[in-house]
Amino acid sequence: MVAGRYRLDRELGRGGMGAVFAATDLESGAPVAVKVLHSALADQPDLLERFFQEARAAAALSHPNVVEVLDTGLEDHVAYIALELLEGESLGARLSRERRLSPAEALRVLLPVIDALVTAHDTKILHRDLKPENVFLAVDADGTETVKLLDFGLAKLLENAVIHTQQGAVLGTPGYMSPEQMRGVGELTPATDVWSLGVVFFRALAGELPFPVEDNPTMMVMKMLTSETPRLREVAPDVPPRLAAAIDLALKHSPETRHRDMRELREALLEAAEADSIALP
Repeated sequence: MVAGRYRLDRELGRGGMGAVFAATDLESGAPVAVKVLHSALADQPDLLERFFQEARAAAALSHPNVVEVLDTGLEDHVAYIALELLEGESLGARLSRERRLSPAEALRVLLPVIDALVTAHDTKILHRDLKPENVFLAVDADGTETVKLLDFGLAKLLENAVIHTQQGAVLGTPGYMSPEQMRGVGELTPATDVWSLGVVFFRALAGELPFPVEDNPTMMVMKMLTSETPRLREVAPDVPPRLAAAIDLALKHSPETRHRDMRELREALLEAAEADSIALP
């Protein structure tokens, strides 16, 4: 039991900071997901703040393509977040099974993520941890699939359209972090999420990352920071040219030379889909 209300029924997943369980809300009888911070971390204020930042960020959005936060709390040294329970699989799981998506399928899955990020950025929130594992393909009882953006645990509020990272603090997922996020210093803008989503597109369409995570992470970081990003059609020549060009622009090293924000990226992708005759649902 958590907070005398949520009965934990089965574990769904476990990570470095906590675990997620399928649970039952005994007050309503409804199925929910409950994320619990590892007890050893609950007395560390900085980690506790990061944990609840996810709930605050997601709750502030109220978007159909963002997982819904139902409740949060800290009782008896147990920090928890109650979320809507989703059935389905992550984009990461689907790519592990299928390796690549068609251009139409990649756009069908990721355009709703862009819509959610437009709202997030308008609400002054950067996600900062976009990756296939944080894109969930939820299936309703009638078989309808809805894309849900997960895990705002690294989200930060934008102040005057920029945020300043603490020197030396590098938080994110290797392979998906933007160059400026890798450096851990300076200003982050919505263009950092543009980069990360560009990597997700690249992975979905090419079946691999533009900068694969190697056994030596330092070498991967150095290569990423000193080498130009491979063009998508160099790795996957069958990707339509205008779509590939839009994604290549998202992966420019300098934030000033990328799509400035998610609206620009969405417009470029929709124009590319029309030019390349990609049928969208």
